Amino acid sequence: MPRAASCEPARRAGAAARRATCAVAAWLALAGGAAAQGGYQTLDPFYGGETAGRAFYGDLAVSAEAAIRDGDLLGLRAPGTPARPLALAGRLDYALLPQVDLSLVADLSPGLVGRGPLGLSWVVVKPYWHNEQTDYALRLAVDPASEGSLGFRQTDVAFLSTTVLSPEVTSDLSIGVRRVRTGFTDPDSLDAALGDVGFSPGDALRLADGPSQMRLVGQELRVSWAYNVLFDPAGSRIAVGLAAEAGDYAVLGGDGTGSDRIRSGTGWLRVGVEFSRPAYQLAPFAGLPLATWAEVRGEPIRHGPRPEKVQVGLRVTLR
Repeated sequence: MPRAASCEPARRAGAAARRATCAVAAWLALAGGAAAQGGYQTLDPFYGGETAGRAFYGDLAVSAEAAIRDGDLLGLRAPGTPARPLALAGRLDYALLPQVDLSLVADLSPGLVGRGPLGLSWVVVKPYWHNEQTDYALRLAVDPASEGSLGFRQTDVAFLSTTVLSPEVTSDLSIGVRRVRTGFTDPDSLDAALGDVGFSPGDALRLADGPSQMRLVGQELRVSWAYNVLFDPAGSRIAVGLAAEAGDYAVLGGDGTGSDRIRSGTGWLRVGVEFSRPAYQLAPFAGLPLATWAEVRGEPIRHGPRPEKVQVGLRVTLR
């Protein structure tokens, strides 16, 4: 009996760790699944190489972006589980007014094609203005595929500035807030998504004391700061910067009751090169996660720099 009693705390600790890990996995599955955009799994068109200056000179620009990235930053995927490393995105920018752009962004990653109205991930309005040596922009992005019937659709609002420090050096700053609502997910779909990150069928039902439906509601804060070195008259540049994202989420049952609270944060080192010409732009880039942290029900998951999780990609813009 004493021996069995001594094992009980270990069993409870193991069960708590399992629930916490499962909750994080569900958050990753929800964030990266067909319901809406998310911080880790899907290709994010903002805060990476984004500036307050105009990126095109006529009425229209078309961009395509491809990236290789491992969405499992927290290390939850079981050995042998496919990583789904390929991310694809398309973007259409239109000069709605001389100082206002309208943009449509589609996530074309495998498994997400056709998600939402017309396959759109974000609808973006971005007004610009200029003062002395600094360009400013305010970006409002709305995810039309997110759940909006109960208050709001997923929305990202950011302030951006680009300052000319010298003829060869500029700096970019962006600060944004994202309201997250993933919409409803049935247990079968969630179980399938959990299976993608290495968990067994039925784990979804243990996440929130057995709700028949779940959704993720919360907010994210994102900041990026970069320096650019210009190396030709067309504006080609080398960019080096830091980015940080932090989130606070509630996993809700189908009846709107709360269950788990998830907090997370990631810090990135980003480097990129943009080769600019009047008719096109080529922009290879890379991102290294410097620190990753998450907490669910008081159970922390932490990682330092992880070179094996580096993201690399290429953006091509015709303008």
